[in-house]
Amino acid sequence: MADGSGETPASRAGTPVGRGPAGAPVIRLSSVAYTYRGPPPVRALKPTNLVIYRGEHVAITGPSGSGKSTLLNLLGLLDKPTDGTLEIDGIDVGAAPERERAAVRAHRIGFVFQSFHLLPYRTSIENVMLAQVYADEPRRRRRAAAMAALAQVGLAERAHALPTALSGGERQRVAIARALVNRPSLLMCDEPTGNLDTATTQELTDLLESLHRDGATLVVITHNPMVAGRAQRQIAIRDGQLTEHPPHGDTGAFPD
Repeated sequence: MADGSGETPASRAGTPVGRGPAGAPVIRLSSVAYTYRGPPPVRALKPTNLVIYRGEHVAITGPSGSGKSTLLNLLGLLDKPTDGTLEIDGIDVGAAPERERAAVRAHRIGFVFQSFHLLPYRTSIENVMLAQVYADEPRRRRRAAAMAALAQVGLAERAHALPTALSGGERQRVAIARALVNRPSLLMCDEPTGNLDTATTQELTDLLESLHRDGATLVVITHNPMVAGRAQRQIAIRDGQLTEHPPHGDTGAFPD
């Protein structure tokens, strides 16, 4: 479901892993809106209802200035909605204290950014382990979990390499491993292939699809039609309004 009024049936994945039962909502927005206070005030996101279920792969597209960044900041708990209710894993975080929101960010959301955001003087495994520090993971468990995350993205043999010795695709795989290491409920990717060439984009998109098949819940913000086309659901945002495209093979209108 993604619009300003009603719901549409969501497609479900096979047997997702992570917190909570398969198919349970990971994200629920109820009449969520965001207004920049100004002056003058600017309504960046119109009242929006959106449910993303566990195990889904969702792409969000839209031109610059459409409200994508506003929506990303709300879903990533970097901003609070000015109206409506925002839930992550059933937890009402829209108006929660910042300490609670930070805990949800650290434990339940994994972020992947266009520019990787790796520390240049830390090895791959050390960069992955940093996410565990923020989540207060016991020190004795960090290295093994980080190595497992690197193996999951096919980069175990590069665990001790510095980012400067890695290709762009390898650096993004390290960033994905860092996002995965705390077993989050949601993997949120902001233009994950924006700095990559066509061949590497294909490889990273294959990796994201593989993670989805293994049960990950993915929200991918992208300008790339090929990346968006691999998702189960495609949601467009324009002028602060969300619209969901029909599922693959369905050219009919959405039910009310």
